[in-house]
Amino acid sequence: ADALAFARKRSDLIDKTIAANSATIAPALTAADAVRLNKDGKLIAFKSMENSYPLGEDLSLLKEFYDKGLRLAGPVHSKDNQFADSATGEGRWKGLSPLGKQWVAEMNRLGIVIDASHSSDAAFDQILALSKYPILLSHSSLRSAFDHPRNLDEGRLKALAAKGGAMCISTIFMSEMNMSPARAELFGKYENIGQITPAEQADLNRQWRELDKTEKLWAADFDAYMTMVLRAIEVGGVDHICFGADWDGGGGLPGIEDIAALPKVTERLKAAGYSDADIEKMWSGNILRVLAAQGK
Repeated sequence: ADALAFARKRSDLIDKTIAANSATIAPALTAADAVRLNKDGKLIAFKSMENSYPLGEDLSLLKEFYDKGLRLAGPVHSKDNQFADSATGEGRWKGLSPLGKQWVAEMNRLGIVIDASHSSDAAFDQILALSKYPILLSHSSLRSAFDHPRNLDEGRLKALAAKGGAMCISTIFMSEMNMSPARAELFGKYENIGQITPAEQADLNRQWRELDKTEKLWAADFDAYMTMVLRAIEVGGVDHICFGADWDGGGGLPGIEDIAALPKVTERLKAAGYSDADIEKMWSGNILRVLAAQGK
């Protein structure tokens, strides 16, 4: 009940934030909305739910959140739940639970994109097999770059591409995480970032950057990131790669700490021989194609 109340509150807060900045950003419900808003020079807001745990066992709540604008949702986060095993969980269900299989069907019925980032390998396999429509991984890295259960192996990337899906490349889990006590304290504060003022948020970001100067959270850097990106494109193809840095979840590497670094990604892609059309697909086109393919 508490998780559901929090999810409803967070959804309402997103709406209020967008409304308060309507000259700059607007909500989108369809791929066509995104194209239109981009032409109008506005930032585009799609609403997502990283973890479906707040739904409890009531799948009818997906319709409530769909009506509130939800267009992307994952079944599970960092721990196994009633729907699926997490990539970092204990393997309770050996993939999806019976309720999780019903969740996939209801997601397909409503036309909400399934996000399999954070799902275990077995859950990913079952989602891919059961879903009628292409799925997305909104923030995942390659296991061939760093062997971590949150990362996708190359065989599964090929399977994802074969079903029309896309993987958005993250900046997280590209090395062992250096979680010092000081970093853990900041992580704890980020968990409640919605309850602090903009000034407090800015100060928290400053503290994070200051800590980066003396101790790195990750051993990888921008060059390692781009090596992984280019390998992912080689394996999955330009039609099945996108970007999702996970900056709010511990992501960010030296050289790609925030959005100011994104033009460097484009520069490296051009240097590697990718066309403007290819790059447009990876920055937005592939995500919009997956959304448009949801049968609605």
